[in-house]
Amino acid sequence: MEQSKYDTIEEAVLIDDIKAGNQEAWEYITRKLYNPILNFITGMVKDRETGEELTQDVFVNFWAKRERLNINISLKAYLYRAARNHTLNFIKRRNFEQDYQRGLAHTLEYSKNDTEDAYHFSELEKKLYDAIDSLPENRKEIFMLSRFEDMTYKEIAQTLDVPVRTVHYQIGLALKDLREKLKGYADPNLMGLTGILFFFTLLKDFI
Repeated sequence: MEQSKYDTIEEAVLIDDIKAGNQEAWEYITRKLYNPILNFITGMVKDRETGEELTQDVFVNFWAKRERLNINISLKAYLYRAARNHTLNFIKRRNFEQDYQRGLAHTLEYSKNDTEDAYHFSELEKKLYDAIDSLPENRKEIFMLSRFEDMTYKEIAQTLDVPVRTVHYQIGLALKDLREKLKGYADPNLMGLTGILFFFTLLKDFI
């Protein structure tokens, strides 16, 4: 990698420049850590193309959240932790989707009602993500970091530079909002076994 002024300055200055919107600083850390993090993620997912996509997500998200960065560890450790959390979330969702598809294919062999089951599953999934999207922006961001990035309340508070109690409060409000919006969609009479399993796996904290 060609020489950069950031090779000889303290990391704290680099972080401050990124937070201030200095794209050169962000490009510097991206060039420096992209391949190591790509290799790290690819080792987790065992697929280079998927690894590329997830690595791009990590650095794009890092830039998008730059103004709220609160880094108390090394930048390298911070990005590796972000990469690990993002990848674990991807793996869990992929595994769940694969398990669901296998379960659905299996039950389709034995039940004539599975077409209706799949329809209600699709409706439930759409209703869920529509409900999440309708949350106030700050509340949605906190909820997504908790539910889909597997971050602790303390980590969310550090990332967004807000008190931990604020995170607790916003998560509570998000769950209340989602319970209201999803009323009627958790009725076991409206879905088959696979739909029920999906709901309680993804929304176990809601009810």
